[in-house]
Amino acid sequence: MSLTADTTLALPAETPFEFSRSVSFLDRSAPCADGQVRRGELVTGGFAPEPFVAHLAPDGPDMVRVHVDWLADPGEGSAVADRVDSFLSLSDDPTPLYEAAADDEVFAPVASELRGYHHVRFPTPFEAACWAALSRRTPAHVAAERRDSLARELGRVVVVDGAEVSLFPRPRTVRANPDAVRTAVEDTPAGRRTRSADAPDRDREGGSEALLAAAELFAESDLRELGTDDLRERLESVRGFGPRSAAFVAFRGFGRASVLPTTEAHLRAVGEAYGVENPSEETVRHLAKPYGEHRGYWAHYLRVWDLLGDG
Repeated sequence: MSLTADTTLALPAETPFEFSRSVSFLDRSAPCADGQVRRGELVTGGFAPEPFVAHLAPDGPDMVRVHVDWLADPGEGSAVADRVDSFLSLSDDPTPLYEAAADDEVFAPVASELRGYHHVRFPTPFEAACWAALSRRTPAHVAAERRDSLARELGRVVVVDGAEVSLFPRPRTVRANPDAVRTAVEDTPAGRRTRSADAPDRDREGGSEALLAAAELFAESDLRELGTDDLRERLESVRGFGPRSAAFVAFRGFGRASVLPTTEAHLRAVGEAYGVENPSEETVRHLAKPYGEHRGYWAHYLRVWDLLGDG
């Protein structure tokens, strides 16, 4: 599929902001790494409402340049700007996190090393919910193959600089095609029994039925305006989701910084940093208390620090 008309935008970021930190995270993150890193820039795609591919690069210390290729008729640049701002959390102010870290001898060096990193979310909250469904009791690479299969079946895949970029289908498209969803998700390679470190819940069924249930919720409801408690309650109502999945989507999809993600990957990262073997969720909540409304950022920084340290 060839790319057509183009648009260029310049988006501001709250300082401190380091674009390279976003690149490093995306380069290592299985849920997000989908051919998105190109020679130091980021590439993402989506519908806003017209399909597009956006090339993101730094433009000075606190700006991001966005070059948009439209796949059909040119759409609204403001819609793309909103998508990119959410994707890279450009409007987030990490300063309170750093101020709280000054009194934490364990976290202070983590905050210093990652200074300027803004939480990189999934391109849309629906994609975060689908990852929560697809990564249950499943290795990350298999979950990624399932996600890509779904994008090929119901979304769009374009080639940029020789690599594929997936445009994930919209919730209503997924809801309207249950048979195609089941085929795309269930015809996967071996390795189903191995569990992904980033799988939010391990106590309920997941896969295609949870994905279809998530599509139903997102197709019928605008969840963005809900308060955080109401948002988590609605997410927990999705078949196959539990508190971990709801927290994962609230933070990684909607950017609710006060929500503490407690996937096994986050628990492990907190435990390794603070010297706690097999920390419980209660222990992690206690350690997160000094970070208040930024406790989700605290846990995410530790996860990113652990992920990059594995390289």
